[in-house]
Formats: sequence, C-alpha cells, structure tokens
Amino acid sequence: MKTSTRAWLAARKQAEEAFEQQYERVWQLAAQNFLYEDRLRNFDNWRDKYRGRMHSSSDFDSACTAMLDSLTDEYTFFRDVHSTGERKTEATAHNVVATKTFKNSIGYIKIRTFSARACVDETRNALKQLSLHRSIILDLRDNWGGSIDDAFAIFQMLVESGSFVRMVGREDSVGYTETLSVETHQAVRARDNDLVVLSREACIAPRTPILVLVNGESKSAAEMLAGALKDNGRAALIGEKTFGKGVVQQVWEFDNGTSVKITSARFFRPSGLPIQGVGLAPDIKVALTRASDLQLQRAIQMAGNNAGKHIAYRCAPLQERLPQHELLRRTNAAPANGQSASGHR
Repeated sequence: MKTSTRAWLAARKQAEEAFEQQYERVWQLAAQNFLYEDRLRNFDNWRDKYRGRMHSSSDFDSACTAMLDSLTDEYTFFRDVHSTGERKTEATAHNVVATKTFKNSIGYIKIRTFSARACVDETRNALKQLSLHRSIILDLRDNWGGSIDDAFAIFQMLVESGSFVRMVGREDSVGYTETLSVETHQAVRARDNDLVVLSREACIAPRTPILVLVNGESKSAAEMLAGALKDNGRAALIGEKTFGKGVVQQVWEFDNGTSVKITSARFFRPSGLPIQGVGLAPDIKVALTRASDLQLQRAIQMAGNNAGKHIAYRCAPLQERLPQHELLRRTNAAPANGQSASGHR
C-alpha cells in the first residue's frame, strides 16, 4: 500500500471518529437537557444508530438532524455550518432599535430582536434620550425573541423592582425551577435552594408611563418582557394576541462550526400564567390593517390623552395581588452557551 493511500485512510478514519464523538455529544445534550422526558423513552436507540455510517460532514449533519427531529419539537434542532454562521451574523447586528418622538412629547422605541448583542446598549441609549418624555410607546411587534438575559436587562431599565419570569426545566438530567427578579439595587437569579445576586441595570424610566405594542408575531422573549411589564402593573398592552411561545432553549456551539438548540424549560409570567400555546391578550385590542398602522395610532392617542395620569399604573401592582417571592441562594452555574427564548430556527 502506498504511503499516500495509508495517509488518506488514516485521515478518513480520524474524521469519522470525530464525527462519531460529536454525534455522541449531541445525543448526550439532548438526553440530559430536553424538557419533554416522555419523548426520550426510546432515545437510547439513536445513540449508536449511525456508528460507522458517517463518512462526511453531510452524513454527520443528516444524522444529527434525524436524531433531533425524532423528538418532534419544532424548537429543538441541529444547525449546520451555514445556519450557525447566519445566527452568529445576527448576533453581531446593529441598529436593531429605532426611536422616534411624536407630538405632545411621546417617545417611541422599536426593538426588532433580542438576538443581537447590541440591543441592550441601543435600548439603553434610546431610553436615556426619551426618559424625560411624558410617555413611551415600546413596540415589540414582529419581535421573535432571543436572549433572556437581554430581555431581563431591558426590564431592569423600566422598573424599580419586580418579578420578571419563572422557568421550570431540566439541566444535566435534573429538574429545576428558576426565577429572575429585580430589587432596588440588585437583580436576583434564584434556582431551587440556591441564589445568586447580580449587578443590575440602572432604572432609566422608573415612572414614565409605558404602552407596549404587540401582535401575533411577538414571540418568546418579547412575550416574556411584555408579560412582565403587564403583570407588574408597569405597562398596558395594545394590539393583538401574541404568538404563544413559552419555552426556553439552550444553545451549544461546537468546534466544527455547527450547533444545536434544545428546548430545556417552559416559562411562566410573574402572575403564574403560562405563555406556551396561550399567548398574551392585549389590554386594548386593535386589529392590524394594511392601509394604516391603527395600532400605533391608538397608542399615540392613548399616550396623549393620558400622559399626565400614569396610564401604565392603572392596574394594581403585582405585589398587591401575589405573595412575595421568596429568594433563595443559588450556586449552580448558568449554561456556558446561554439561554434563549426565540422563535427563530
């Protein structure tokens, strides 16, 4: 056998072993973190299903896709190099937040996504520009979600204190309950019997009345933020019923440029109500029309008519309706690759 042939065979074997090791890692992540345990009943059958059968990147991609598709969850899937690259590009996007000022000192902030790292800085800058306005319209229409941490950071800019979300899920084969909340000088992440205190974003607009625009394409982290503002008595919602995606995904990226996104938790509003399959009903329902933006027009009208009456506080604050959240001490580390509540594939 020629040296070149032996080298080729050795390289091929090495590549195939790498595919198998990576496939094993994907299998483990799904087995240990996927939310719906009943769908994992026969998942062991997939562990060795493609052993000795992955000879190329295409084979590996197809194997991982078939394995995760067997879980029948539209938010759990494998991303090839191209799709992973697209998501990285989205994460580095800028100009995802737009602002306007309407007459009567009404500010307007449109947040397109929570998937771009720039959204927190851009929202902070927008709020600083508009914090002295008589009211603010926060537009979360067509926002498909993204980073929970980013949505939580923006919540902190708008409230002095309050509960943000409760998540119930699985991590490393262990069930957990986790809550995020804000106190006057700190943010709190509590998981089961453990708690971690975080530095918090400064509250930029603690008393400025807020109206939130939502529609059927407001999803996951956008619903999380809108629901938290509503339940804490901080904002009223205008528009249409939201999408109803109330589950959380963890994302892992690999050295070969691929990644997986796995549903690991469901989340609940501060009031205890679910989002999944239900969505958020607006306080003021306004249908979307092609001719003109009646939803925005209604929000501008309400903000102008009620700007001096703190329209955002017309509902009883959450603490008057719910028992106080009990804070616990957390030592568990957060997932290395982060959590997202996103409607994107």
